[in-house]
Amino acid sequence: MRSRKRTCIGACLWIALATVAVADPPSPDAGGRQGYPTSVLADYVIGCLLANGTNPETLQKCSCSIDFIAESIPYDEYVRVETLMRLQQLEGVGRNAVYKSSAWSNAAVTRFKEIQAESTLRCF
Repeated sequence: MRSRKRTCIGACLWIALATVAVADPPSPDAGGRQGYPTSVLADYVIGCLLANGTNPETLQKCSCSIDFIAESIPYDEYVRVETLMRLQQLEGVGRNAVYKSSAWSNAAVTRFKEIQAESTLRCF
């Protein structure tokens, strides 16, 4: 029974992400952001604020960080990496094991984390 539950969680995650992508299509290239929807930018900034403190100075730093990330990687790649990172956090083995241990998955996440670290160095 647990195996089916985990499979459902993974499938539900994919459906939710697909729904978000359809509901909030990428906008044309605006300010070097490579089609990042406003809701994705806002979600990143809100998460950053919650992790680093909610004050105007941190707001500027978090905005700088997502702008750097958006200029560094296309939106489609950002969605793939964000999805991979969420799947890697799921418990258990089975179908999601490929996202935890494959070289291509780890390379994509590592590249994103390097870009995120560079954004931190530049903005914080």
